[in-house]
Amino acid sequence: MSLLLSLHMQRGDFELNVDTALPSIGITAICGPSGSGKTSLLRCIAGLERAPQGMVQFCGDDWQTQRQFLACEQRGVGVVFQDAQLFPHLSVAGNLRYAQNRQFRATGPSFDEVCEWLQITALLNRDVNKLSGGERKRVAIARALLRHPQLLLMDEPLSGLHDAARDEMMDVLQILPQHLSLPIIYVSHSFHEISRLADHVLLLENGQLIAEGDLVELSTRLDLPLSRQQDAGAVLNATLVEHEADYQLSTLQLASGHQLSVKQISARPGQSVRLFVAARDISISLDAPTQSSILNILNCTINTSDTNTDSNAETDNPVNRSQVTVRLALGEQYLLARITRKSYDRLNLHAGQQVFAQIKTVALVNEYGVAS
Repeated sequence: MSLLLSLHMQRGDFELNVDTALPSIGITAICGPSGSGKTSLLRCIAGLERAPQGMVQFCGDDWQTQRQFLACEQRGVGVVFQDAQLFPHLSVAGNLRYAQNRQFRATGPSFDEVCEWLQITALLNRDVNKLSGGERKRVAIARALLRHPQLLLMDEPLSGLHDAARDEMMDVLQILPQHLSLPIIYVSHSFHEISRLADHVLLLENGQLIAEGDLVELSTRLDLPLSRQQDAGAVLNATLVEHEADYQLSTLQLASGHQLSVKQISARPGQSVRLFVAARDISISLDAPTQSSILNILNCTINTSDTNTDSNAETDNPVNRSQVTVRLALGEQYLLARITRKSYDRLNLHAGQQVFAQIKTVALVNEYGVAS
């Protein structure tokens, strides 16, 4: 663990209480609804704000204790804000050179490497005022990286982008851990973003840390807010088996032995991939369908159900009471299926029951590593 946190502060009616230790590699996401304390926590880590009662330690170095407090510049932290905050009087190259001339450390990625990773080489001579929203975000991230930080903090960097630009940015961001050895802390309220990018997750609610751990495990816990979001679903680890070139499909295998067909991907056989399967894209059948256009039909076991899917929010909304989220076991991994309460009652579904999950679509989330 590289980042140790013990932060406690009161601001009006809001109270932040976080005690945790974060991994030294990969992307850690801080997730929660608006007002949950995500940005306050990030600012405390960055040294932009001080919790009156707090301790921050990074790789054995004290950033905040009872007796001392290091400012952001002293911590060697790169920060990417929601607003790109580029210098309007400088070109793209000028913004990047400004950062490069103010590096925290001598070692780190080169100018050309960062520009290639973030796909901004063609933009170097451009006026920053003539960049699109997505281009501005990429330049802001490049600027942070060129300072050679030992920790990169990103505060909802994709906010304000339309869907196509957001997806393009996530394609760029998810490859960064392959190039960088520094940990990244990523703030977002979007589970769609987190499911594509994060390895480790902190869930905040009203300033309190309610859960943390591996994304795959937390994504299907019915006692957590992630499972109640509209875009809830399961994150699964799988291995590429083969490609069906004639159909432009790829076959993936879970640890349980179950196989899935997805739109053809660029991974190689034996490579590990991560999938996101939306709860709304799964239906449940008591018998194995024999004639169906759906390719992915998996036998599984009902683990548990949340018959009050949104009981902690908007309980007076009849739509919330009309749905049930069912957790389905596939060996050591799980799927979530969101179905109507009427279907749940009509099929008399219950824990321990053997059923078949029909998956309409499977979204490839991430590719990481190559199996030896």
